[in-house]
Amino acid sequence: MAQSIESPRRGSALSRRSLLQGTGVLGTAGLLAACGAGGDDEGSNSGNGGNGGGGKTTVKVWTVPEGPSDEQFQREQFDIFMENNPDIEVELQFFAGDAYGNAMQLAYAGGADDAPDVFRQSGAGNLLLRDLVSRGWIQPLDEFVTDDFSSRFPDWVMDPARSPLFVDGELYGVPRPDPRVQALRPLFYNIDILEDFGYSAPPTTWSESREMAERITTDGDQAVYGTVGQNFLVLQRFAGPHPHGGDNQPAISLLDGEPMATDPSFVNVAEFGQAMQRDGVFTPGWESWGGTDAIQQMAAGRLAMYMYPIFHANEIRNANPDINLGIAAPPMPDDGMAGTLKPNNNVLGFWFMNSETQVSEAAWRVLDFFGSVEFQQAAFQSERQISLMPAVYDGIEVDPDTEAFRSIADEIVRIHPDPFLVDQASEEFYRQLVENGERPFAGGILGGALTDPNADYEAQAAAHDEQLQELIDVTLEEGIIDSMEPFINPDWDPLVDYEM
Repeated sequence: MAQSIESPRRGSALSRRSLLQGTGVLGTAGLLAACGAGGDDEGSNSGNGGNGGGGKTTVKVWTVPEGPSDEQFQREQFDIFMENNPDIEVELQFFAGDAYGNAMQLAYAGGADDAPDVFRQSGAGNLLLRDLVSRGWIQPLDEFVTDDFSSRFPDWVMDPARSPLFVDGELYGVPRPDPRVQALRPLFYNIDILEDFGYSAPPTTWSESREMAERITTDGDQAVYGTVGQNFLVLQRFAGPHPHGGDNQPAISLLDGEPMATDPSFVNVAEFGQAMQRDGVFTPGWESWGGTDAIQQMAAGRLAMYMYPIFHANEIRNANPDINLGIAAPPMPDDGMAGTLKPNNNVLGFWFMNSETQVSEAAWRVLDFFGSVEFQQAAFQSERQISLMPAVYDGIEVDPDTEAFRSIADEIVRIHPDPFLVDQASEEFYRQLVENGERPFAGGILGGALTDPNADYEAQAAAHDEQLQELIDVTLEEGIIDSMEPFINPDWDPLVDYEM
């Protein structure tokens, strides 16, 4: 998307607004309280002062709905906001997820007149906090933040030494989702199936998982199967230290700064999964499953257990409202947990203020509303959006799934070292490894080994690590960072929250 930023500015008969309208992203769901004093075809303009009709200040807010009813929920919430803030008009604009990144690119290419005053993050178009800071799109919020605001969140969230909300000691985003919960790949299991085969609880170790899945598959008479080989990468996170990077990125050890596809934690998971595949424990044909197959098989009572991100809970229950669904932590190595998940910090900075807004005071009041207990509690009760704020859950009924997710996160998610907090240039250095590294990375090699029990994982991993180390050495010579020191933390204990 980024390469198209310049195209609307050169020799085009269409304005940026026409382009946005043509893509269907302006007017998709209409505008909330869109009124203007000037009467022109663009309405009131926050970039040129933000004064709506009657002397009100207009704040443009862009977002993406997170479910079929989220748009209506947010509109109702901003009706409440504007009742309590009668001097502010909110122009609330919703976008389809695949159009949002492009719309933001086009808007910022046009400057303050087109860009929103407040907007949410999105992985589409890299609309994530550190990318947005590097582009100069968002502004620090320190001058607006009060003690009351900070007190709503866990202490580490407002600590520049530990929180990814900060760049150069300045705060840039307002949180909403709980990044610990968002990191989970829990074990979903059908309680009734397990009980039918004599099990009163889900497996807690690898050997228990293998034994239970094999028995269910063997005795299920092709009507029900024990498990599938999806998301086995999450097991590595507990067999050893979680590497730097995502599932589909280069695995760099945060202990010694070296490639770690050959780390015993990866090798052991590969051997464990390959043995199950070789012995026919997994559901036949799982290798070609898409994103909804596990949901359908679980809802139909044909799959006993599997690991997946948390949104599958709602999908399974929607597919079968009567299912007796259990949620647990993934099984741990037989010799004990040696690692933890890291929070999904990409979602921590959720709401931002445009660096060019001319209505910053009003924009902050919108952000303060998004960051209020009242809004986030309402979002949880209406949309099951799991918040980072502890007070959101005070005095209300919390559903069993959310209780399970939060409890599991407390157990298996810890703060990990962040090279960016040591040297910001490490982010660009790692980006070069992602862009230039030979694929598949460690996670892809592991996934391939699980589908082919005859694959030599160790040999492929060794070749990969050698190539990655060569790329690290070449990239270090470019001088982005002086050494791998930001990635090296020899005293790090993955089982406790890391503190610099």
